[in-house]
Amino acid sequence: MEINNFSRHCKNGKYNFINEKGEYLTDQWFDYAGNFYCGFAHIKLDGKWNFINTDGKIISDQWFDFIFGFEDGFSQVKLNGKWNLINTDGKLIYDQWFDDIWENSNGLSRVKLDNKYNFINTDGKYFSNQWFDWADNFYHGLAVVRLNDKYNFINTDGKYFSNQWFDEVDCFENGVAKVKLNGKWNFINTNGEYLSDQWFDEVDYFCDGFARVKLKGEGYNYLKLDGTFLTKELYDECYSFLYGLALVAKKDKGYNYIDINGEYVKEWEGVYG
Repeated sequence: MEINNFSRHCKNGKYNFINEKGEYLTDQWFDYAGNFYCGFAHIKLDGKWNFINTDGKIISDQWFDFIFGFEDGFSQVKLNGKWNLINTDGKLIYDQWFDDIWENSNGLSRVKLDNKYNFINTDGKYFSNQWFDWADNFYHGLAVVRLNDKYNFINTDGKYFSNQWFDEVDCFENGVAKVKLNGKWNFINTNGEYLSDQWFDEVDYFCDGFARVKLKGEGYNYLKLDGTFLTKELYDECYSFLYGLALVAKKDKGYNYIDINGEYVKEWEGVYG
């Protein structure tokens, strides 16, 4: 594979890079070398890792125990069991080394230190004064955080998404996220508003614009993204919508399919009854 006019070349178990003229990129041969990606290739020598650029320059004076490829100008590097970031100039980004570090996104890296989690920007400023028991990466501008066995969302401004902390949460999909409080489930939208005034025993993810929900002691229905129910009828059993149809069951009717208007599809009536 040839990138930036140099391709990886192996000779006698050692690696270098060679161009179409037969010229080697560097006089140094390595124990291993990867292909160039975004102008850099990872190299291994005496059990340690570094990067080399297309000018043949090894970018860092420090060799590492492990490295990831560059993404958005930064690479995760590991040394003596701790993690940091370097930029494409080979400069370490943080004075602090962390127990773990995850990819830089939204200008923030998720970090772990002494079993606590936070986010830090490339200027070395922590995102929050609060360290969390756990935190996830940002997704659509929000990250799930856990503190004292409760969950919330935090945005890229460092503000909590809701004044309420929940027993469980899931990531946002279709503009809503599942949240659990006191054993009951609901959905919350990106404005921090509950989708329904009613809380449910069970909720599924939205599929084809509908989420299967269970009402305590009453049965199942489908919740729409506007917070209303698909039908006034409740079912003893039901399944998610797929291609505009969902399988439902009632003791007096057996199994039938309904469409997105909540109407029974006549030709399928009783197919599993």
